[in-house]
Amino acid sequence: MSLVRATAFASLAAVRSALADRAAFWLQAGGMVVNNGFWLLLWFLFFTGFREVGGWRLADVARLIGVVYLLFGLTTVFLGGYRDLAGAILRGDIDSLLTQPAAVLPRLLSRESMPSAWGDIFAGLVVLTFSARLDLLGAAGAVAAVVIGASVWLSTAVIFGSLAFWIADARSLARDLMDFTLMVSMYPASIYEGWTKILIFTVLPAGFIAVAPVELVRHPSVGALAVAIGAGVAFPIAASIVFGAGLKRYRRGAAP
Repeated sequence: MSLVRATAFASLAAVRSALADRAAFWLQAGGMVVNNGFWLLLWFLFFTGFREVGGWRLADVARLIGVVYLLFGLTTVFLGGYRDLAGAILRGDIDSLLTQPAAVLPRLLSRESMPSAWGDIFAGLVVLTFSARLDLLGAAGAVAAVVIGASVWLSTAVIFGSLAFWIADARSLARDLMDFTLMVSMYPASIYEGWTKILIFTVLPAGFIAVAPVELVRHPSVGALAVAIGAGVAFPIAASIVFGAGLKRYRRGAAP
C-alpha cells in the first residue's frame, strides 16, 4: 500500500507541476482537442460515403477512438514517464532511484505528466458520451475497455522502453514503435488481414490495446471478456519480467 500511495503522490506532484503554467496548459490541451476533432471529422466524412467498413459502422469507430483517446490521455497524464522511459534509462536517471527502497519502475512512470493529454481525456469522454451511443451496459464495457487497454498500452511502453537496457540507440526506436502502435490502434480491425493482422496482435499489440477491449462494447460475450482480461493481466506480467531482467543487467554495470 505504501508503494501505491508513494506512486500516487509522485503522480499528483507531476500533474501539479504540469498545470503550473495555466496558459501553456490550455494552449496544449486545446490544441490536442482540435487535433482530435480533425481526426473525428475525417471518419465522419468517410462514413457519409460508406455505411460500414468490414462490419464496423460510425458508432463502432467512435467507441474505438473514444477508448483510445481516454486510455492514452489517462496514462500520459498520470504515468507520463513511460513516454521517455528509454531515455531515462540511457541517461542514468535510475542511479538515484536505486538507493531508495521503493520499486524503481513506478517512480520512473509517475514522475512526468503531459498537459496536452488532458485534451485526449476530454475528447475521449465527449466521443463516448455523445457519439458512441452507449447504454448502461455499454458504458460499463467502455470503462472496462479503457482500464484493460491502458494496462496493455502502459505495459507495451515499458517493454519497448526496456530495450534501452540492451540497445544504445533504443530511445528513438521505442518512441517510433509506440507512435506506430498508437496509430494502428485507431483503425478498425477489419481492415487488417493476413500478416498485418498477426502483426497487430504480436509485435505491435494494437489489437490487445484497443480492438479486443472494444469488442466488449460492440459484442459483449464471455469469450471477448476472457481475451481482454487475459491480455490485461499477461502484458503487465511480461513488462515486469522484461524490465526486471534489464534492471538486473543495469545493476551489474552492463551498459548497452
